[in-house]
Amino acid sequence: MWKRGTIVGAAVVSAVALGCSTVTGCSSFGSDATSSTDTESPSSSPNTEELFVGECGSMTDEQVASITAVRGITSSSKNAVRCRWDALDTGAYAMFTWYRGSPIDRERTVAGQMGREIGIIDVDGHPGFTAKGSDSSCEAGIESGDGFLHWSLNYVFAVPPRDSCAVVEDLVRATVENAK
Repeated sequence: MWKRGTIVGAAVVSAVALGCSTVTGCSSFGSDATSSTDTESPSSSPNTEELFVGECGSMTDEQVASITAVRGITSSSKNAVRCRWDALDTGAYAMFTWYRGSPIDRERTVAGQMGREIGIIDVDGHPGFTAKGSDSSCEAGIESGDGFLHWSLNYVFAVPPRDSCAVVEDLVRATVENAK
């Protein structure tokens, strides 16, 4: 017979085994995960040049506000691997995450399995993807060494100035341009 603590403990062990955390969530269905979008993307190469990016993808708050065109968007959290900007009046947000030692194809596959529209991008020799969730939300990731850089963007109640994937691609391009 299962006790309440045993069930919670089993759930935690399962989450850890899947590579889940409270910061990044579960983004793995196993390394063999495939989807119909696998044929749409060339196989990623773990040999792309690793970009050196500073805190928040080497992006300033002003750059994020300018690229997203979200009035009142401000930094709400910053650390070495993840930063988030929020606009309290509309709920809009942008988030940068640096996944070191993590395969980009797994993230792209999971986004496809969630029903997102997958697109292929290349930013200065760094292959990657976009994953459009709706007209107001998109995410993009590009390879960087043995990991990848990832931006997600959701306008929530704000109106995107143009296609949300075009905006998130501009965030990725600016990060690459700012890399040292």
